[in-house]
Amino acid sequence: MSLPIARPANAITAPDSEPILVLVGTSHPVVDQLIKNKKWEAPSLQPGEGLIQLVKKAFGEKSALIVTGGDAAGVNRAVHQLAETFPHIWQRGKDRTTLDDVEEDVRKFIAGRSPAGQAAMSLYKLDKLAAQLRGKDLVSAQVKVFVEKAADGFVDLVTREAASKIGTPSLGVDVQNLDVQKARVLINDEFDVSSEVDEFWTKLRTRVIPGLNQKRPAAVVVQARLSEPPELRHRIEQQARAELIKAGADEKGTSVTVLSAYKQGYSWLFDLVRPSVEGKAIDRMTIKFAEIGPPSGWKQQGMFAPTRWLLELYPIDEILAAELKVDRRNIRFEMMPIGSPAYEVVVTARGGAELFRQTFEPAVVERPFFDRFPDYERVRVTTGWIKADVAGRTAIDERIATDPERFWDHFQSKTLPALYDHVMALGNGKPRAEDAPFFGELTVDLSLSEPEYRLPIDQEQISTMEALHEEIYFNTLHFFDVMGRFTRGAGLAYPGRVIPVMHPKADGKPGRAKISVTGFDAARPSVVVEYAERSGRKAEARLDIPKVAVERPQTLAAKVHAGRDGIERLDLRVKVDTEKDEREALIQRTADERVDRTMMSAEQVSAVFANLNRLRAAGLYRDALAYHDLGAVRVTIGWEHESKPGTELVATLDPNGSPAPFPDIKNYIGDREIADRRSGPLVQWDTPIPPPEAYEILAKMSTFKEANVYKVGQSYLGRDVWAMDLMPAVTASHWSHAKQTTMKPTIVYSARQHANEVSSTSHVLRMAELLLTDAAYREKLNKVNVVIHPITNADGAELAYDLQKINPTYMLHAGYLGSLGVDVTSAQWDADPLYPESGIRPKIWRTWLPDIFLNPHGYPSHEWVQLFSEYAAWVRTRSVETRDYWTMRGWWMPGFGWLDDARYPRHKDEQMKLLNMITEYAKAAPGTVALNARAYDRYKRYSFDFDQKNFKLDVTNGVLIYKSIKGARANPQSQDFMTRQPNVTIWDGGTEAPDETARGDWLKLVANAGLQWDKAILEYLVQGRHEIERKVDPFWNGVSLTMNRPRPPKPPKTDDDKNTTSEQAR
Repeated sequence: MSLPIARPANAITAPDSEPILVLVGTSHPVVDQLIKNKKWEAPSLQPGEGLIQLVKKAFGEKSALIVTGGDAAGVNRAVHQLAETFPHIWQRGKDRTTLDDVEEDVRKFIAGRSPAGQAAMSLYKLDKLAAQLRGKDLVSAQVKVFVEKAADGFVDLVTREAASKIGTPSLGVDVQNLDVQKARVLINDEFDVSSEVDEFWTKLRTRVIPGLNQKRPAAVVVQARLSEPPELRHRIEQQARAELIKAGADEKGTSVTVLSAYKQGYSWLFDLVRPSVEGKAIDRMTIKFAEIGPPSGWKQQGMFAPTRWLLELYPIDEILAAELKVDRRNIRFEMMPIGSPAYEVVVTARGGAELFRQTFEPAVVERPFFDRFPDYERVRVTTGWIKADVAGRTAIDERIATDPERFWDHFQSKTLPALYDHVMALGNGKPRAEDAPFFGELTVDLSLSEPEYRLPIDQEQISTMEALHEEIYFNTLHFFDVMGRFTRGAGLAYPGRVIPVMHPKADGKPGRAKISVTGFDAARPSVVVEYAERSGRKAEARLDIPKVAVERPQTLAAKVHAGRDGIERLDLRVKVDTEKDEREALIQRTADERVDRTMMSAEQVSAVFANLNRLRAAGLYRDALAYHDLGAVRVTIGWEHESKPGTELVATLDPNGSPAPFPDIKNYIGDREIADRRSGPLVQWDTPIPPPEAYEILAKMSTFKEANVYKVGQSYLGRDVWAMDLMPAVTASHWSHAKQTTMKPTIVYSARQHANEVSSTSHVLRMAELLLTDAAYREKLNKVNVVIHPITNADGAELAYDLQKINPTYMLHAGYLGSLGVDVTSAQWDADPLYPESGIRPKIWRTWLPDIFLNPHGYPSHEWVQLFSEYAAWVRTRSVETRDYWTMRGWWMPGFGWLDDARYPRHKDEQMKLLNMITEYAKAAPGTVALNARAYDRYKRYSFDFDQKNFKLDVTNGVLIYKSIKGARANPQSQDFMTRQPNVTIWDGGTEAPDETARGDWLKLVANAGLQWDKAILEYLVQGRHEIERKVDPFWNGVSLTMNRPRPPKPPKTDDDKNTTSEQAR
């Protein structure tokens, strides 16, 4: 703040030596000087009209702002707009229109980055194509327009335009919507999946039973492996034995054993070994497993896990301990060298007497990871089998492909290659990353008879269908990455929506698969005219509708009127590259794509604004560039940096639009629910919270005086995203974010980036509920500003919620990433991310400049398997650097980053203090402590103890927290907030809670662990000593007052380091 704020006009004698001037009045001597020097031309203003206008380079390099009017009323209205309303158009609020919003929307419109912009540009491109065809003797033409989110009725306008400009007796027009939710069907493949059980019976009845003779009974031993539920396998054993005996097998010497083809070692130990030793005086059980390397015929394999055979046993030791009444600590694993039997079990009695010993080999086949790219990688897959010995001679010893394998063969040989062919055809053999998405939706609706049951250990389960869900999702994304690398050298991201819907059954009958793929007839927005000439010649003319690099327009002036709300006319200026469209000349000098992406002409900008006027007049795109309380928009289009006569065009957008309603969080609830908001808890922890429920909770919270709820953005699929600020009630009409976050610290809780990780929304909203309804916590708002952003990935959250209705215990990673298969934060610092929601977190950060930015996460609540990726997840590339996520390891933090930079000497100590507080709060929750004790130990036994390359542990004060091994240095290009701006954000971090997909008591357990984390970090800021430094300096014949709050907080002045609430676990 600089004082004095204002001076009379006659006191300004040397404007060149002043700071930027705001010149107010119907007349002003300094303004007269600008007019005299031809820096500004005074417009004719009527009584009541007011004008706010920026004059660039008014005094040397300095600009000036003129606030004037046709009379005093007009001036007063302009002053009111400038002083009380700007940067808003009229209504004020975080989700109300600002000048920035209009400027950004105009930029996106001109650049072809909005639906209306593409529609308007398509009409311009159609004009250009029509001009190219002028003079040709056409007998027919087919016009095809490809745009994103085409409005209903747009095809009629295009038809009229084409008919008036392309002379041909036969004209067809097709407008295709390049919207992933409106794409046409490319593949509709519905088929039966033949049953492995049927093949088992066929082989038994044609290869074994015919060789039996009732007159000479022979012992028959059948060993089979089928991927079927335990109850069904048991029934098959009984029926097969009965058929064998009926056909002549010796009753005493005949046995049938059907183990599971999935987790074969686990099935062997549980279904065969366990009954063999049950009831014996067992002292120890040693389970030996062989280390594995790459397959002998594929030495370059990168995906293998050396302890795969151990991982496939998980969690057999605890299961056997409970079943056999043996201390779990007496069941031990031992890794044997490569080449040893895959498994060997040795059971001994007290004193070492051997009670049982047996070896076992899983049935395995090798296959390409991708059929379409057979040389990319090969993998081993456990498979089904049948072996039958009759009177000691082998009658059959053959593979039986499991139902998942049968489906996967089809998916790999038919579905993915068809997608490949489609993408390659559209991209002319060179698909471009910027053309994403490459298809609309890939939906797999699959029903198979498969094992599907919970285990009596935490949330563990055995489910091949869940593993197929994971494989379909991640393998498809992986496929597009490899496709890009093979064809362009870089992967293809954002491929499209992948939606696996699994229906497990237990009848042993054939399965059913329905695979649907939608997509487009063009690789990108474009206009195409296919035509035939009377001579018989057929050809095609095409122009893309590119997303062009355009500078952001700048607001120059606003005209207002006394007695009327808002702005009568807003004037902007946009800089373009040329006056005329020079594309035809430029493509002679460089690539078409480069010209299309980088060059913009005044001719085109003028035309697209005229086209939008016509579109809106036709009832189309009426909400595009239409705003409440804003009349006309006038855009000056200049091809020189400075405004000069003869270097500009002017386009005006008439006020003929119809703005969309302002967002209102209360639309999520009714009046009665608002009145009843205090009748019970606001946040339930029984089931996952989808976006509509989260926003209903925010709507109820918005009725508290401490809460301000606002729309903060929109998702790729068009879902609103909301946030909430919590602070003591603000009674002033105007308040400053900068001042608010300077006077006291701010913390942001931003949840559900990975939307199938459900507990973060639950505990962040519960944190908000505490701050609003618990007196002790509400008091903390006097010391800390709190921002609640409960769902970052609204599209994924909605999909995961819909899928959990079908598969309530699955991990559901189809909802993990954004809607097109890429993380919603991957491009969060880009100016134009493909996902609009990618910019939400930086927007919140820039708005608040918070001290701490939190990003709580989750991960699978049970073992994570990918059947065709060498078993143990998480496989996203052949190098597999994330296999440590294979199974549950309690509550933990995946990375505690800290700063080690001499420019920020206090950060490291404060961050370590915060780390200590986090661990103390975690240990204050008995449920979390118990969960971590058993989960850390289980994870260690199956992973870290035998494979310290793929699995790591880092325990701090009893809590698993993977700390950075080296402190970071400040880097303005970093992706995270702390490293990017440590002078602002002193720490950002996340958690991992086993919550995929949590509900009931388990959700309560893991959400409470997250809530403790929330509390700890809030308490760190509450306890900190936040001192405001004030400084007064001379400035332009006045003084400047500066206020600053050094970050991080300083230690308390006293040794009293107690919490502000009665206990940590309050």
